Amino acid sequence: PALLSRELSRATEDFVTTVVADSDVIPRMSGATLGNLILDVSDFDYKEQAERDVEQALLHVKSSLTGSDGGKSIFRIDDADVSKIMSYVKRGLGNVATSTSQIETKGDDQRLEPILYPPGRCIHLYRDGIGISGSYVPCTFFNEIDVARTMFDDHLISSGYRRIFLAMMRDFHKDDHFSFSSKGFN
Repeated sequence: PALLSRELSRATEDFVTTVVADSDVIPRMSGATLGNLILDVSDFDYKEQAERDVEQALLHVKSSLTGSDGGKSIFRIDDADVSKIMSYVKRGLGNVATSTSQIETKGDDQRLEPILYPPGRCIHLYRDGIGISGSYVPCTFFNEIDVARTMFDDHLISSGYRRIFLAMMRDFHKDDHFSFSSKGFN
């Protein structure tokens, strides 16, 4: 959808309805939201999650190599090896964190106020963990970019909107095999 000022968006509520699929990035995209996203990413402290991911990977490798043959594998990782590797990882991440902490960020007081919003009344369709749900939301609901792995796919017709509408129609008709083509909607 095109984006409008907050006032124009509200002025079109009687005759425009905008449907936004889950994390679709386009209805949220403006200069202000892109700038704020860059600040959010640069301020994000990834260290704890990076350490967790590396440790989980090491433990998976350890269990894969020692579990299948009763611990007689040629290549073996024990708890001491995992601890030693993790100390290297923590030290390396500490060095990276120290060098990036010297980069000056703007902080919350420098965030930009979004001035562009989807027009009219907004329906937000979203994955709720079980299926697809939807609700009317104010246009200002889309005042920041929702970083998600589906943020670009959700904007596309075949992988985003069509898939979400198909899931809704299957729920509505209580028919897991419902298709638009079988009902004459191509």
